[in-house]
Formats: sequence, structure tokens, C-alpha cells
Amino acid sequence: MTDRDEAGRPRRAALHRRRFGGSNYVYLLQDGADAALVDPGDAAVALALADELGASPRWILHTHGHADHSGGSRQVARAFGARVLGHGADGGWFAPDEDLAGQAHLALGALRLRVRHAPGHTPGSLLLEWEGHLLTGDTLFWAGCGNCRHGGDAAALARTFLGVLAPLDGALLVEPGHDYAEANLPFVLAEEPGNGAAAARLAATQAERAAGREPPAPTLAEERVTNPFLRAGSEAAFVALRRRRDAW
Repeated sequence: MTDRDEAGRPRRAALHRRRFGGSNYVYLLQDGADAALVDPGDAAVALALADELGASPRWILHTHGHADHSGGSRQVARAFGARVLGHGADGGWFAPDEDLAGQAHLALGALRLRVRHAPGHTPGSLLLEWEGHLLTGDTLFWAGCGNCRHGGDAAALARTFLGVLAPLDGALLVEPGHDYAEANLPFVLAEEPGNGAAAARLAATQAERAAGREPPAPTLAEERVTNPFLRAGSEAAFVALRRRRDAW
């Protein structure tokens, strides 16, 4: 995306996504000389991504604390002298230098982010909005949502979907912490056999995987059509749907 900095100079912002461990994603947000890593669960992969892009991230952001998202954080922080930021409710996993609890906006050099507390998968889960991208961690997946078996609360997650995600701009690109689309879409079709958009999405996802390509991020509007958790309508309906997904 092209814009101008505070001095009126052209700048270019870019989000980079890198897979590791089968389904996990680490992200790098870059705007000129300023960069931040999001969820560096694997230090080697995060360091390689930064090196490939010629980036020196000054910040590490966590969408939540689980080890497959935060396990490489301290090693990466030492390598770059980076500050670690995340919600204090999950801080036991990654010991943040800055607690983002109560913060709605972040200014990290040229990087400007919107922060939303999104409890449910974990108490300190966050949504990070940046340059038209919505980084959702393990709160919202392609065609699914996070489970609540490891320190989570399904009712709290339902409230996040109903109160935090529901009003967001449908043009936002959904960037999750894992690619579970191929596992989630068959459940969607079992629940909604007539969902043609979900069937088409499954076929496209399988084709991308067969070709060895990374799937493109859908918009939140597209996700609302193929993801029944975004259409549950009530806390009780959401919790019941999550329970069926757990047992499926």
C-alpha cells in the first residue's frame, strides 16, 4: 500500500506471511525501515523471514500467549534488541516488555495498529488491524474459530464474535495464526450442505495446496459467508456450534 509519511515522503507498507510447523503462520509488518514480527513461534523461521526481507524488527507482537505463537519470542528479541508487546493476561507465556491491556492504538515508528481485546481462546487474545489486514491469531480462523480447551472460555469467545468481530469492516483481509481451512470447511459443509461458497472455497483451497501455493487471505465479508461462527447470532448458538465442532 502506498501512502506518505509525516514528512510527506512516499512510503510502502507490506505484510509478509510465512508458514512453519505445518499450519502455523508468523507475520512480518514492514513500513520502510520500521518492522514488527507477529507471533514468532519458531525463532529460526522468524529470523530467516526478517533476513530474507532485509528487515530489523524493533517490535514483537503477540496475538496470544500459546507456545506455538510465542516460543521463539525471546530469542528473536535478543537477536534484534526488540521489545515484546502483548496482553498481560497472557503474559505468563512470553513476559511482555509492554502490556497492551486497555490500549486501542499502537504507534510503532511508521507502523500504526488498531488493537482489540478478543478474549475466549485465551484471556489475553488480541486482534491486530493494520493497513487493511486483520491479524486474528487463534481467535478467528478461515472457516472456523479457536478452541477453548487450553485456558479458554467458549462463552467469552462467543461475546468476542458477537461484540468485537461483528461490526468490523468486511473489506479487512483475514490473517489467522493457522491455516486450518482444509480441516474446517468439511465441518461447515456438514452443518450447511447447501453452502455453495464453502464448497467452492474448499475446492480452491485443495487446488492451492496441490499446487504448492499459499492461499490468499479472504476478506472478512467472504469469511462471513463461509464461516458459521460469524453467523451464530447468539451466545448460546455459538457455544453449541463450538461444542459440535469439538466433537466432530
